[in-house]
Amino acid sequence: MIATSASAPEPYDPSAEQVVARSSAPAKVMLFGEYAVLEGHQALAMCLNRRITCEVVSLPRASSLLIEATSVFGQVIEVPIESLSQATPTSKDLALLWPVLRRHRPVQGGFRLRFLADFPTTWGLGSSSASTLAAVSALHRAGGHEPSPLDLFTEARDAQRALQGQASGYDVATQLLGGYVQFQDGAPPHLTRMEPPSVTLDWIVAWSGQKASTGAMIRTIRDRFPVGHGIYGAMGDVSREGIRGLERGDLVALGEAMNSGHALLDELGAVPEEHGAVVRALQADPDVLGARLTGAGGGDCILILAADRRYATQCAEAHGLEVLDVIFERDGLVEESLS
Repeated sequence: MIATSASAPEPYDPSAEQVVARSSAPAKVMLFGEYAVLEGHQALAMCLNRRITCEVVSLPRASSLLIEATSVFGQVIEVPIESLSQATPTSKDLALLWPVLRRHRPVQGGFRLRFLADFPTTWGLGSSSASTLAAVSALHRAGGHEPSPLDLFTEARDAQRALQGQASGYDVATQLLGGYVQFQDGAPPHLTRMEPPSVTLDWIVAWSGQKASTGAMIRTIRDRFPVGHGIYGAMGDVSREGIRGLERGDLVALGEAMNSGHALLDELGAVPEEHGAVVRALQADPDVLGARLTGAGGGDCILILAADRRYATQCAEAHGLEVLDVIFERDGLVEESLS
């Protein structure tokens, strides 16, 4: 909640802007545990060096909130403060942020919530969860609050659940802690930041050219494979193998777990045939230790663990993939209080 003056509302004046808090959260990619994490199995994900930043700008004499994420919405969305009393968002574009905005509704005045992204939402690297986490953090900072990491995680994860119905929160946990994060849902959830192995891991992230909807994929897969189906246990086993491979710095075991995880994702029906053919070709190459479609499947990115980074990059590009300029990121949520 942002403390503001009691002056009567006036038209928005850009010259009166003052950034009072800024937080950023990194992109992420899931290595193992997709779908299985929803049934209590372990997941492993890592952060990448692209970020989404959220700034809170104090507008003491405004009567609205201004939500600026032009790369997503194409325009600034104005939200009258009185509309935050209703459960339904004023714009469908604000469905994910709405619970957060309602919780941090200012008593007087307003604020501008400005999002700055250095990667596009089409990549599917956790842009929505990064935006939500950054907004939760920045709004707490603007209000002078210092919530615990678990509180930040819970608020951002609950916003996801309000929209999607199901969300483990592994992505929020990863972006909160940074680096490699082992996650297991529960009460409380188990969030562990793992130390990177001493060996070099050459990760290549390539855009498949097809955007996927995580929520839609989860609903489709749940219809085909109900809760409790044995395939989720098999995916949990692969996740544990991958975690052990990372702990030991065993590149062969890590690559084999990636290939096994992809095969199970394919068995679920979450791998489009054109992407499956590309992944199989990559897996057959001796300079590729492992390759798989990431996350919930359906498109988005293909992750490659390379023995020879330059050659594997050329191989991916030869198959029509766009290799993204991203690398492993150690830092998670970064917070600033500027008032």
